[in-house]
Amino acid sequence: MSENKIYIIGDVHGCFKTLIALIKKLPKNARICFVGDLIDRGSRSSEVVDFVRKNNYDCVLGNHELFMIEDTPKILENRDFMLESKWIQRAGGYSTLKSYNRIDKIQSDVEYFKNLPLFIEYKDIKTEDGRYLVVSHSSVEENWKFRNYPIDSFEYEEFKHSTLFSRYKNYDNKEIYNVYGHTPTTEPIIKEFRAQIDLGCCYSKNIGLIPRLCALEFPSLELIMQENIED
Repeated sequence: MSENKIYIIGDVHGCFKTLIALIKKLPKNARICFVGDLIDRGSRSSEVVDFVRKNNYDCVLGNHELFMIEDTPKILENRDFMLESKWIQRAGGYSTLKSYNRIDKIQSDVEYFKNLPLFIEYKDIKTEDGRYLVVSHSSVEENWKFRNYPIDSFEYEEFKHSTLFSRYKNYDNKEIYNVYGHTPTTEPIIKEFRAQIDLGCCYSKNIGLIPRLCALEFPSLELIMQENIED
């Protein structure tokens, strides 16, 4: 097993206080990667993004960042678009916009999101059986084989869609260990070829979850948890 290690953190969704509390449980100067969905639903999205950017942590694109990329220019051009924006009305985008106090900061973060990768390969960090780490927002699924296709191809679009939105998460790509979030679960799901670590940090307990933020140490697969402590 590689002596290198990294901590992968699940969907933060604007829960800044909870994130900082979790970070304090990790080793100083820990290598960290986020699975995307830094924003929306929680009330402190701008602070979460600022923290990740200032510390130069690795992060992949989540579907909520994609929503902000797509809808922000339309909202800045015409505020009435907020009434028809699914990001604002259904995905927690209003909380994100409220967390900003400057338009130029919104625009800066949108540009940052545009440059986030769909996945990150850590070929230097492997499990005991030789699988190297791949972090993505959702499962890369069987479409992993399309990752290097031209970005304007149908195959790459299929890969992009599954990596951002998929709810099917049971395909074994033999050479990799895939860690992702996207779908909240009551407990982390740790299998021989994948780990799903979104524990619904931004949600209330009345939907059957214990809202927590999770960090997965790789390759040990040790879990570090922090319950939601937002105001």
